[in-house]
Amino acid sequence: MIGNLKEIAISKGMQLLNSPMVAKAMESEQVGTIIEKAMTFPIKVSETIRTRKEQLTAFMELATQADLDEIKRAVARVEDEINVIKSQSDK
Repeated sequence: MIGNLKEIAISKGMQLLNSPMVAKAMESEQVGTIIEKAMTFPIKVSETIRTRKEQLTAFMELATQADLDEIKRAVARVEDEINVIKSQSDK
């Protein structure tokens, strides 16, 4: 289903690119600027959302997944050290 839609979209896109009107429009600096902005827009939105999320978590003093992962690693290291100490004390 998705593969079929992708093929149709690619086919229609190729037809558009071969159109003389599109070729003429692509020569315009304004169209190039619009296309560039359209391509960078999702990246800017993602960066803005990530930044806002980090600000909100810092403001509310919430633990992030990265914080939790670091705590898990620290606990695992401490458990390993405890096991080493126990095995040394048993000898």
